[in-house]
Amino acid sequence: MAGDRVRFEIERSGKTYLLHYDDDPEIFVLAADRTSLGARVLKYDSGEIAIRVAGWGALTLYTDFQPNGLPAVRVGDAPPLNQTPASLQDVQFVAAQSADRLRQLYHLRIAFVVDWSVLETSAELRSSASNAMQNAARGLERVVQNRQLRKAVGHRIALVTLATGSHPTLRLEGKTLIVTFNPERGYFGSASSHEIARNVAVLLASHTASAAH
Repeated sequence: MAGDRVRFEIERSGKTYLLHYDDDPEIFVLAADRTSLGARVLKYDSGEIAIRVAGWGALTLYTDFQPNGLPAVRVGDAPPLNQTPASLQDVQFVAAQSADRLRQLYHLRIAFVVDWSVLETSAELRSSASNAMQNAARGLERVVQNRQLRKAVGHRIALVTLATGSHPTLRLEGKTLIVTFNPERGYFGSASSHEIARNVAVLLASHTASAAH
């Protein structure tokens, strides 16, 4: 528990950690890095600090709403963080819901589309695709909190689609944002919403600069 109301679970997975907030479906993969005085920081794939662990074991959690950190204490055991199975209809619902949220909350018309026939072939692929799509949608929501970037997203992105690859990447072709993920690596094969947001902002800035020239 961090502060009075932020509940989260953290689980070690090899050399990395998995982080889940109770009010958020996303599972974050955190990398550990040592700092001074025996302390460690756990970072998102975007490089932002999620948790600081002092040398004596005290935890500090950093969130969007509390960037200066909240002291955290252990309150119990949590079940393992496993990837949830997804049907084709589940992924289609995620696509429709993601588009609806962006339209209703931010007046953006962005469609989420994948090759549905390919997803029919593999349960593992559907679960990973659902995770990658949700992360992309939440990443866009992070970006459009900035009104100037919201305008840029509205002008530059009309479609989000998925592709498979060896590691997570993001590219913009025309008005299509292509999110690449590795379905064989589960949570480790998709970029987090933090990394999606960072990369979308970079892509929009580079396209704006190219258009200006």
